[in-house]
Amino acid sequence: MRLVRPWAPYLKGASLLIAADCTGFAYSDIQRDFIKGRVTLVGCPKLDEKDLFTEKLVQILQANEIRDITVLHMTVPCCSNLDGMVSDAVLRSGKKVSVKSFVVGIDGRLTA
Repeated sequence: MRLVRPWAPYLKGASLLIAADCTGFAYSDIQRDFIKGRVTLVGCPKLDEKDLFTEKLVQILQANEIRDITVLHMTVPCCSNLDGMVSDAVLRSGKKVSVKSFVVGIDGRLTA
């Protein structure tokens, strides 16, 4: 998230995947099921600074017409904060953006 420029051309009209760092290691079909057709932004809700992460997403949403957001995080407690960070950013941006959330179990299986 830190390296993404909110005005980057690839964000214009994009569908976003906001994925926790570890989901790419835990869920083997992430490319097929989530990354394909989306712009992927990666972060860690435990290790990244929450305010900076949320503010960057607010800037991205305000600078672009984002079609929708898919959130992918692990089932572990520290990862569940990602949903709240994304919801907060959407609210603060003033934009209406559809958000769907998916959870990956520690066994690598997708749960809803």
